[in-house]
Amino acid sequence: MSLELYREYPSPTEPADLKELTELTLRTLRTKYLQGPQQRDTHAKGLATVRGTFAIEPDLPADLRVGLFSTVKAYPCVCRFSNTDPIPKADIENDMRAISIKVIGVDGKMLWTDDADARTLDLLLMTAQTFITPDIRTFIQLQTHLLNVYLSPRLGNLGLIWFFITHPGTMLRVIRSEIKFANLVEVPYFSEVAYRFGDKAVQYKLAPHKKPTSRLPGAGAPNNYLNMRLRDDLAAGDVVFDFMVQFQVDPVKTPIEDVSVPWSETLSPPRKVATLTLHQQEVAEPGLGTTGEFMTFNPWRTLPEHQPIGWCNRVRLSIYQAISEFRHSKNAVKDREPRE
Repeated sequence: MSLELYREYPSPTEPADLKELTELTLRTLRTKYLQGPQQRDTHAKGLATVRGTFAIEPDLPADLRVGLFSTVKAYPCVCRFSNTDPIPKADIENDMRAISIKVIGVDGKMLWTDDADARTLDLLLMTAQTFITPDIRTFIQLQTHLLNVYLSPRLGNLGLIWFFITHPGTMLRVIRSEIKFANLVEVPYFSEVAYRFGDKAVQYKLAPHKKPTSRLPGAGAPNNYLNMRLRDDLAAGDVVFDFMVQFQVDPVKTPIEDVSVPWSETLSPPRKVATLTLHQQEVAEPGLGTTGEFMTFNPWRTLPEHQPIGWCNRVRLSIYQAISEFRHSKNAVKDREPRE
C-alpha cells in the first residue's frame, strides 16, 4: 500500500484495543491507589509549576500562520515540569522528563474541554524524540507486564525481561530515553507524535536558549535537585525557549502512525513559530498540594487546526479523560482551568 502525506491509518482492531487499554489503565490505578491521594498514571512527580508567556512570532510566512499561530499575540501560560515515571522517585534516577504548557486566553472552540468557559490550549512535550512503542498492541503488552511487576515482582520482572528480549527496539528506545538530566531548562523537548497544522501535519519541538553547562550532581544528590536548579535559574532571571514545528515531508521517513520513528531534522528542519519565556519568579517545592498537581493537561484541548493525529493521540482522547476523572474523583478535588 502506498502511504499518503498527512493521512492517518487506524488499525481495524483499534476500537477493541482502546477499550482494553482503558480498562487496563484504570485497573492499574485502582490497584496502586487503594487508599490515599491518587497521582497521575504517568508523570506522577511534578518537578515544578511555573508561569510564563507564550508569544507568537511576528511576520511569520503564510504557511506558518495557522490556528494559534495566525495572530501575533503574547499569551500567559502555566508550565508543569515532570518526571514521567508512574512512581515518584529521586531526580538523579534515570527517567524521561516532560513539560506541559497551558496557553491561556486562546479564542476559538477547543476539540475537548472539561471546563466550558475556559480559553486554554495544552501543548505536551517530552525529552524523548519518539514514543517507546511503535503501535498500540505493543504498548498494551508492555503495560500488562508493568502491572504484573507491581502485582508479583519476581514473576512480573521475568515476564518484563522476556518482553524486552522479544522487542529489542522498544528496549533500546527505553534505554536511550530514560537517562539522567542535569537541568530542565538546558534540554530540548519534543511532541513525539504528530498534529494537524491546517491541512498538513507537524511535530513540535521546544529548544532552549540556555547552554547545557550544568553537570550532574555527585553522591548524595538531593531528591529534588532539578527543582532546586530551576528555582536558582528563575531567581536569577527569565528563561527562554524557541517553540518550533517540523512538517511531515515523507509518509515513510516521517510517519504519523509509527511513533517510534524519529523525524529527521535534516530532512525536515524545525521552524520557529513562538517564544516561550519563563519569567523570573519564586518556584515552589514539589508537592501534591500545589496548583499544577490538580491541573489536567490533554493534547486534545486544542483548536481543530491542530488536531492530534496518529494512534497514540487517538488513544489519549479517551484515556486522558478517564484518568483525569478518576484522579479528581478519588482526590475529591474539582479541576478548574486557569483564567489568567
